[in-house]
This record gives sequence, structure tokens and C-alpha cells, in this order.
Amino acid sequence: MTEPRQLSLFDATMLVMGGIIGVGIFFNPAEIARAVPSEGAYLGMWALGALAAMSGAMTFAELSAAFPRVGGWYVWLREAFGAMAAFLFAWVVLLVVSTGACALVAQFFAAQVGELFLTPLPPPDITAAADAAQQVDYRVVGIAAGVVVFVTSLALLGLKSGAIFQNLCMFMKLGAVGTFVVAGLAIYNGVPAADAVAAADVTSTSLPKGMLAASLSVLFSYGGWQLLSYVAPSVKDPQKNLPKAIVMGVSGVAVIYLLINVAYLKVLGIGGIASSDGPPMAVRMANAALGEGIGATFVTAAMAVSALGFLVATLITTPGIYVAMSREGLFFKAFGKLHATTGAPVLALISQCVLALGYIAWSVGDRAFVESLTGAVVFAEWIFHGMAGLALIVLVNRAGTERPFKSPFFPLFPMMYVAIAIAVVIGNLATTLTGDDPRVSLIGVTVLALGAGVYLLLPRDRSSVN
Repeated sequence: MTEPRQLSLFDATMLVMGGIIGVGIFFNPAEIARAVPSEGAYLGMWALGALAAMSGAMTFAELSAAFPRVGGWYVWLREAFGAMAAFLFAWVVLLVVSTGACALVAQFFAAQVGELFLTPLPPPDITAAADAAQQVDYRVVGIAAGVVVFVTSLALLGLKSGAIFQNLCMFMKLGAVGTFVVAGLAIYNGVPAADAVAAADVTSTSLPKGMLAASLSVLFSYGGWQLLSYVAPSVKDPQKNLPKAIVMGVSGVAVIYLLINVAYLKVLGIGGIASSDGPPMAVRMANAALGEGIGATFVTAAMAVSALGFLVATLITTPGIYVAMSREGLFFKAFGKLHATTGAPVLALISQCVLALGYIAWSVGDRAFVESLTGAVVFAEWIFHGMAGLALIVLVNRAGTERPFKSPFFPLFPMMYVAIAIAVVIGNLATTLTGDDPRVSLIGVTVLALGAGVYLLLPRDRSSVN
């Protein structure tokens, strides 16, 4: 059964932007300002991030146009490097990166909703348990689980239903970001709260080290353009609209990020962005630009909407990898079946939902480990980013590969993308291995090793796809 063409160019572009703009823009600027504590270097890192994102966008745009198949990224790795590379990618993304991250973002969304609408729990009886300070609000847990089930239910109605809701979230996100920009650049007439970064907040001893540390936060803020590739066949006229949506979406986000960071600098100054004193940076920005109290409520609502939009974009697209694996004999055959009416991959969506709910339940007892687990595979995910750039070069040089979209100055962008990925992988490993908790890297290596073991244990009848 083929996927129905449900997504317009507008839907696809909004999906790209919705997958990128999450909660990071409200938190990561502080980490970046602490790592590179000068206005020029700070804006320079965001510009470099935009260049890195565009190199990835050009790479994915060309691959998407050449291979507009369900599963996207997974398919390209399979075509260029074989089944094992593709399987390991799917293993990392589906079992940890996507489902684990969605569980944490769902909890973040629930916490913001709780902040807005729930009455605080009474103080715990400290005599009742030694860990009473870690009191769990099961109302928030219920909201987190409920939003995952709700988004999955939307996706079961068809990709278009999820995309319409994602568009609504995106409009609200753009409204929130636009309010920040207008309030900061056009309304605010004060002076920055702080001009210099306090010595206590500086996290790097030199500019090169600071740029390396800041790069991870910048790239995290720009990540997400790849989601559209997972549902490529569902886009109308995919060979034309996929590259357009990816490039326009990333370009739009780059402009938005530049404007909001200029607004941050105008209102708070580089020192105010970096300061670890008082409320979070985004709250201080909103209170200064919009008014005390109103600003805090606005930011809480904006972060909830941003988290919800990320959840929708991720949960409705990622099951495409399950479908691709199934159709190539690397996963249960039933996962490749689509609903006759809605075109939804029912079993894939339900399984993803169950995994995310499992992570939510797990994090109630050990949230720190779930956060470590998702963070530990950052370097592994970027290995596959680099392989995507190499895949484009390999496939372009393969006879018979059509190129409906050709990235400018080929192979500049894929080579740049590969170089960035190598730098991220090495930098991440070096940072974690020499940091306070080197086991983070070991967890990531273990996840990959387990995936390789599972692949080798798969029934031999799947060898025909090697």
C-alpha cells in the first residue's frame, strides 16, 4: 500500500520549522553566553549554527528529492552503507533519541501546564520518608502521559490531522517568538540588566574551548529538519516540495533565531543572558520587556506550546522509520502496514507510544538516568549525521542516481556537514570522558553495541536485504 499524498508545501515547511523550534531557544542562549561571553562571539555562534543547519538542510534536501521514500534518513543509509548501518541508526533514534526525548519533553510540557493551572501540592511531611523532598506530582505525570496518548491518537487519524494540529502549534510558537522580538526590539527602552558576564558564570577558559562547548547547544537548538524526510512520500509532489520545505524551513528558523537573540541582547545584555542568578533567562527577559509577573506567565505558556509542537512533529513522523525497516525485512512485517482509510502506520504509532510511556514511568523513579541515557547517544546520533553527508556523495557518484534537486557548489555542503559531525562527535566524547561523569560516553557506546548484537541475532532470512 502506498502512502497518500496528504501534506502540502505549507504543511511540510511548518513541520520542518516545528521540529526545529522547541524549548531550546528559551534555555540554550544562557549556556552559549557563558561559554562565549562576548556579544560578537555569541551572535557569531548562532550564525555558525545557521550555516551548519543549512549545510544539513542542503544535504537532506538533495537526498529527499532523490529518494522520496518513507523512512528518509534510514533509507539513504541503507542505500549507501548497507542494512547494518541503517539498523543501528534506527535502533538509536527509535529506542532512545526519539522516544526518550519525547518522554522528557512531555514531562516538561506537563510541568508548564501544572505551573499555569494546577494548585501546588502541600509541603511533604519530611518525617514520612527520607526522600520526601523528591515528591512526585502524579497529576503532572498523568498530563505527560495523556499528551503522548493524545498526539498518538491524532496521528492515528492520519498524518494530515497531526499536521493541522502541528500547524496550529507552530502559529502559536511564531506568535510567542514574535512577541519576544517586538517587545525586545521595539517596545523595551531600558538599558541591559548586565553588560559583562560575571566570572562565576564563565564556563570556558579560552575562546576555542568556549566555541566547542557552545556548539553543542547551538546545534541542539537548530536540530530537527530531518523529521520531514521520514514521511517523504506523504508530501505532494515530493521531488519538488521536499527540498523547498527543508530549505525554506531552516532559513526561516535562522532568521527567527537571529532576531530573538538580538532582542535578548538588547534587553539583558550578554551578562544578563549568562547570569545564573534569579529566574531563568527567558523569564527575566519577558519580565523586563512585558512587565513583572505577566512576563513569567507568558514564558511558561510559550514553553508549553513549544514543547507540544515538538512532540507533535516528532511523534507523527518518526514511525516512518519503523515502516521502512519492516518493508526491508529488518523489523516485524506488521509494522509496515498502513490503515486502509487514514494511511496511518497503526502498529508503529502504538508501539512508539508505549515506549514513550515506558520512559515516562521510568523517569518517575529515576529521571536523572533517563536524561543521561538520552544525552549519552548525542555523539552516536551525530555519527549518523556525518554518514548522511557521506551518503549523498556516495549516491551521487553511483550510476543511475537521479538528482531532481542539486545543492549549490556540490559537494561543499555535504562535506561541511561531515566535518561538523566529526567535530561534534569528537568534542562530545572528549567533553564527557574528561568531565565529571565519563560513564555517559560508555552508555552511548553500550547502546550502539547492543544494537549491533541485536542486528547480528536477527533471523538469517533477512540477509537478502544486505
